[in-house]
Amino acid sequence: MQRREMRSTQVSALCLILAIGVAADGCLELHPPRVVVRHGDPVSVNCTVSTDHSGMGWAAPVDDVPITPGVQFVTWRVESLRIWDIKPLCFANRPGKAQCMERLSVTVYKPPDSVSVSSMDSTDSMMEGSQYQLKCEIQNIAPVQNLTVKWYKGDTLVYEDRDYVIEDRKSDREKAPVSVASILLITPSRADDGAEYSCWAELDLGPEGPQPPLAMKSTPLNITVHYKPTITPIETLLHVLRDSSAVLNCSAKGNPPPNIVWMLKGQRLPTQDGIYTISKTDHKGNYTCRASNSVGIHEKTVWVIFTDPPTKSARIIGIVLGAVIVGAVAVAVILLMKQHERSRINCSVRTLMLIF
Repeated sequence: MQRREMRSTQVSALCLILAIGVAADGCLELHPPRVVVRHGDPVSVNCTVSTDHSGMGWAAPVDDVPITPGVQFVTWRVESLRIWDIKPLCFANRPGKAQCMERLSVTVYKPPDSVSVSSMDSTDSMMEGSQYQLKCEIQNIAPVQNLTVKWYKGDTLVYEDRDYVIEDRKSDREKAPVSVASILLITPSRADDGAEYSCWAELDLGPEGPQPPLAMKSTPLNITVHYKPTITPIETLLHVLRDSSAVLNCSAKGNPPPNIVWMLKGQRLPTQDGIYTISKTDHKGNYTCRASNSVGIHEKTVWVIFTDPPTKSARIIGIVLGAVIVGAVAVAVILLMKQHERSRINCSVRTLMLIF
């Protein structure tokens, strides 16, 4: 019976609120004026009145406070808040005057169940220069209005998304948890091979919310980039003494790892680890290094010239010329030393003459 009377009193209070329509300003104060609470957690807010009244209370869909006379404050307290869209109203009745009213701002939030990143293209690897879509899926997060999706490559922020797709929005439950998808377009280069992409779901709920803002990170997605080989720069001209051997060395970088072979006049030469040894029976010409994988081919050519070794007489002439040059240099050095010595003596004599 008593509960029925209390409910009747509350209904009357609400009817009075609706009838008056305009609240008196400044006669009620909420502590705190705004609350941010995790779904299922407790919440408690005091409402203090600064004027005479015949009764005050809280109107709320859960744990409302009936009209209570003779008090200066009333507390709205919920042990476990599970309503997503709630707007509690504190009120105080003043006979013959406008009713005091103050509505509490309540934000109920929920971290996501999961955050994951995947490639929308059905391939284990990516081709250099092609465009791909990465998808970040965020499951059951609220309120979505406060969500920012952040994309990272390694530790570098590459994109912030607030135009994400809400996959299961319901018009009558806009503050309830929803699932979200964010798309990142990438055009990978060979430098991105092995790069890690991840996304963060960040809820910024203002100064009343968690600090720093609540954030959940996905498991990183490691990407593999396939690219055609690039041959390391090599000399384009090689002189080889006839009847001698020489080594042609070629290396290249690519993914998948390239196959490297030396070729002469369109014929493959026996190559091991990019090395081919030129023998006495080989010919001059363009020797081509070819590096190839499933993505492409890169070639570079070395022009090999065979030269005759110097004859015996030429060697003798070379030795004689070398000896002559060495002797000439030695004589020049001796003459310079003597000239320097004479200059030093003359300078000393002139100095003595000046003294006397």
